[in-house]
Amino acid sequence: MTASKAEKPRGLRTLVTGASSGIDEATAYRFAREGGRLALLARRETHLHRVASRVHDLGGEALVLVTDVASRKAVAESVARAEDAFDGLDVLVNNAGVGIYAYLENVREEDLRRVFEVNTFGALYAIQAVLPGMKKRRKGVIVNVSSIVGKRALPMTGAYGATKFALQGLSESLRLELKDTGVEVSVVCPGYTDTEFSEATINYGTYGNDGVTRGKPRRKAMSAEKVAEVIWNCARRPRREVLLTSAGKFIVGLNRFFPGAADWVLARYMKLPAGRS
Repeated sequence: MTASKAEKPRGLRTLVTGASSGIDEATAYRFAREGGRLALLARRETHLHRVASRVHDLGGEALVLVTDVASRKAVAESVARAEDAFDGLDVLVNNAGVGIYAYLENVREEDLRRVFEVNTFGALYAIQAVLPGMKKRRKGVIVNVSSIVGKRALPMTGAYGATKFALQGLSESLRLELKDTGVEVSVVCPGYTDTEFSEATINYGTYGNDGVTRGKPRRKAMSAEKVAEVIWNCARRPRREVLLTSAGKFIVGLNRFFPGAADWVLARYMKLPAGRS
């Protein structure tokens, strides 16, 4: 699937999960600018039609597929419709997600299950649905959108981070399992991104019972368009893994070689209340 430098990759047949907003909305527009044919999956039909209209305006083609990725059956049916409409798929972008922000001691079981159902199982369902066609054609790229917290968890992100750690594991195993099949796997790990994702996050509102609300990140958030550009580049020339922020690269590297120091830095950066560091 890797394109040569002489090629001008246009018309990529791409299935995007979570395409009604945020990073994947921006991704749909980036692919559309290159004549992409987009299968847009999400639950919010009105939002999907808005995105599809913009995709058309940018020169792409859009197929709206109202889908809850937590349902294996729904994902399989939507992938089948996309493959039928586009005569196959070149790229899968897995980014449908639900956030959760809470101390682990307070996380409710039903919330954790929902986050895993969308973030991890939903990604797996999409992978399993597209692989037969990609393997038969001996070409394809799967781009799994993880997170810096899928490499190193932060306070109050343990539940969400666990779903992204799981996605990392799936991706690493899948990459080896697909060796010599023509199908490649990339993992993109953004940092804090300026989207509506945080507004939709399951947010318990405080650090446990300490009454300290979540603060905004000190550093400027990256744009969804920046992440979309990286996803576009991975679709054309797959890379094993891309970490998108200098701070993220620093903390992941520090954690690898000096995990105790990483704990110290993060506890102070996050300004945890007394007794929480």
